[in-house]
Amino acid sequence: MSRVLLVDDSPHAQRMGERILAEEGYEVVTVSNAEAALIRLQDVDPDVIVADTVMPGRTGYDICQYIKMSPQHRYVGVILTAGVLESVDEAQAQRVEADALLRKPFEASALLAAVRPLAERAQEARRQYREGGSGDPRATPQVEKAPVVPFVAVVDAEQVRAAVTVALDASMALMVEEITRHVLVALESQETNRPAVAASDAPPAEETPMDAEAAPAEAETEQSPWPEPAHRVTTLRRRPGSILGLDDFPADEENPEVQE
Repeated sequence: MSRVLLVDDSPHAQRMGERILAEEGYEVVTVSNAEAALIRLQDVDPDVIVADTVMPGRTGYDICQYIKMSPQHRYVGVILTAGVLESVDEAQAQRVEADALLRKPFEASALLAAVRPLAERAQEARRQYREGGSGDPRATPQVEKAPVVPFVAVVDAEQVRAAVTVALDASMALMVEEITRHVLVALESQETNRPAVAASDAPPAEETPMDAEAAPAEAETEQSPWPEPAHRVTTLRRRPGSILGLDDFPADEENPEVQE
């Protein structure tokens, strides 16, 4: 079964392309950007890549350039796509050696007509490479095995950046696990070495001035829950000339007639 890697940031284009190709028996893997496509390239190992030319970040042109410069994926066919209102740089498509150009939304007949010969060519190239034979050049284009001499490619900043991105993404999971383990060990070590604070060792609460003034009042309230009755004392003096023998005037030292 031939595999197709569909690279498009439009969910509608992904669903439509996947439905058309799956109904014809192709195994389809969809991704939303060029970075994800380069990451999945190794495990998907597609026969054909259908990539959008207008995407945030890297575009289908970048994917095609990387594929055509990689000896490991030299048999992969690349189809570049664009929307009806989107411009296509045919000169750039020719420079990156794209195998076909398609307009979206996908027409089933046009998409299958572009994918089918590329998928068959890739399958034949795989068979020839496994068997090590030359095959029939009249049936499919001849694809030679990888050269013995070292491959020397033109140094390209985009290709180097893509290769570095793939390498970092491949090791990212291991790096995250390792950093997480070290952080957990450090946290557990801090919890183990932290001294336990007993209740008796806790410092006494600081007494505020208001608490200090309120303390005697509270103590008095606890000792004498009931208020003392008030006694009014009136000093009365007795005078012999009064009827009751009482006088409500206070004693006066200047009045010698008042006696105790």
